[in-house]
Amino acid sequence: MIVTIHQPNYLPYLGFFHKMANADLFVVYDTALYSKQLGLHNRNRIKTPQGAQWLTVPVQHATLHALRDVQIVQGPWGTRHRLSLDANYKKAPFYDSYAGEIRRVLEKPWTSLALLNEALIELVARWLSIPTKMIRASELPPPPADADATAKNIHLVRAVGGDAYLSGVGGHDYLDESQFADVQLLYDEFVPTPYPQLFGDFIPNLSAIDAVFNCGESVRLKKIVGEV
Repeated sequence: MIVTIHQPNYLPYLGFFHKMANADLFVVYDTALYSKQLGLHNRNRIKTPQGAQWLTVPVQHATLHALRDVQIVQGPWGTRHRLSLDANYKKAPFYDSYAGEIRRVLEKPWTSLALLNEALIELVARWLSIPTKMIRASELPPPPADADATAKNIHLVRAVGGDAYLSGVGGHDYLDESQFADVQLLYDEFVPTPYPQLFGDFIPNLSAIDAVFNCGESVRLKKIVGEV
């Protein structure tokens, strides 16, 4: 069984869902620490006439907090995000087909960032016809306290009965490949392919909702998985 692991980001880009589509099980890494530096746990980009624009969910001070414990600052952020989507995608060919569902998610009274992100990931995965099952890392036995990043990933794969770990290509930079023995290491090769967008030249790696609103069900995530 191929297992992939990733933090629950806000409205992730297509590469996130490409990796998910290539796995049999997706572990939502909600026990990972929130990182303001990574910048994608509580925000992502859409396209506007002025170029890429961030949509940001306000969170309470979250330094050294696990993602599952990060709380959202209460306020009209959901309405603002909905209005931004309406303003910038109302002329997209397929926006009306999906707008109602995402509006209902955004305007719920969320308190947990991880649960909000998980709901949006499930929604977009369904739109992209990705059947991969999801399980939270917080529902699994925790790894040893002294485990490094590689050992934590291997632990989670073993905890769900997997025999292969699917990493993004960024794993080349930090994974200790020598630790993979009984668990096979695979890399997901995602290359953004231009698709029709509003407002001029193509901008890659926006939130996946940009592709859905512009292309509808024609969005296809080609499966390309390579061994280490």
